[in-house]
Amino acid sequence: MHLTRVVAESFEGFCDHFRIPLFLHQREDFAAALRREDGRFVSRVAGISWPRGDGKSWGGAAAGLWRLLAGRAPHDIISVALDTDGARVVVDHARAIIRSRPELERAIEIRANALLVPATGSRWTVESREHTSTRGRHPDLVIYDECGWARDSELFAALLAGQASVADPLMLVVSTVGRRQSGPLWTIRTLAEGGDASVCWRWASENRSPLVTRAFLDRQRRLLLPGQFAREHQNQWIDSADAFVSAQTLDAAMGRDGWTEQHEGAPGRSYGYFVDVGTVHDPTVIGWGHREKDLTYLDGLRTFQGSREEPVQLAAVEQALVDLAARFSPSKIRIESWQGVSAVQSLQRLGLPVEIFTPTAKTNAEEWPLLAQRLTAGTLVLFPHARLREELLNLVYEVGPSGVKVIDRGKVHQDHAVVVRGIVAMLASAALALSPEATTRALAALTAARRPSAWHSFEGDAPGTWPTKSYYD
Repeated sequence: MHLTRVVAESFEGFCDHFRIPLFLHQREDFAAALRREDGRFVSRVAGISWPRGDGKSWGGAAAGLWRLLAGRAPHDIISVALDTDGARVVVDHARAIIRSRPELERAIEIRANALLVPATGSRWTVESREHTSTRGRHPDLVIYDECGWARDSELFAALLAGQASVADPLMLVVSTVGRRQSGPLWTIRTLAEGGDASVCWRWASENRSPLVTRAFLDRQRRLLLPGQFAREHQNQWIDSADAFVSAQTLDAAMGRDGWTEQHEGAPGRSYGYFVDVGTVHDPTVIGWGHREKDLTYLDGLRTFQGSREEPVQLAAVEQALVDLAARFSPSKIRIESWQGVSAVQSLQRLGLPVEIFTPTAKTNAEEWPLLAQRLTAGTLVLFPHARLREELLNLVYEVGPSGVKVIDRGKVHQDHAVVVRGIVAMLASAALALSPEATTRALAALTAARRPSAWHSFEGDAPGTWPTKSYYD
């Protein structure tokens, strides 16, 4: 295939000649990264980093086809990514372009993991992430997709070293930012911003593709944790990127407008309860809260810490819920853990709106982002509580096949944080409301059922009175 000099030496000229569609931002950034002067690339290393869905892989496919046909024959191109399937993404786009243009389809032979030009011997192959798989190759062009998420720099270093003897090499990296402010993508950014003329860096924090709508981004903002959204859709490296919440955000929620733990419920207001049951190592925690317009308030937390010698007594937890419900009218009480089944049955007989709640990977993946969203948006009001603060700041998240997984990174377990998460999720549900008639019946049953409490032998609290402090106050 004969190409004119304009087509052979210009990325934009090649795409225009073969009618390969590009958005404006793709034309501008890839043209800058792939600029040639005097028959050579101006930059030996080029990094293009955009948010998800902005067309990085499509641009990489167009670049690969350009060099496959226009590069000095026999041209050697390698595609790599985090795994072999990921490396096929760019090549699959290239296949789609080839099949849409008869002149390209006649010139290029499509194979399972390769594109070949029989007339020149040029090849474009998909390789694995193992750096040993490409040793011995001296590629003219390397297209490294999602390099920002690479677990180490071995593959990048091996491929770059393999280009040492190549007359006109290019390492093209297309990727969103990763978790770490280190690695190949961070190095490319640092070198380019430091003035290295052989390195080109094109970065954007806004989605410029018309295919990514505002409605989609708004939905993603609601579903994802703040750090996830910033990384995936704003393409930002952020400090403590895996932290569930920042100290600044959490401190803004605690004690907002002078909010403190409440000791009596407001007349006519209903409250949602969540109970996390533990008996020996983990405490049992009762929490309750309410909603006012767009704000969710945490009204109280009660903690029961057991030991191997003296486990938490579920009868004491039941009695505490009876006492609390008389003060804070319950619209729903959720008890987590199979250990709470007997308590649920007992409280249901008293007319309380109690249900057992069994968490799953799906509910966790839905509820943790909701809690993070409330904290970030400033719509969750907490009272100052040292243990809750410690637990929330100790949480980190990771994203797996089943969604978001939140874990504690130390010895501090997340019992109070789980309760607050449960309250927020429950109050967000439209099914929370309890009719006034049902509330009246429940309160009547509670009034009849109240009896002296024996569970709170706290220092400084007289028997039969409400304790003035919890274990973690």
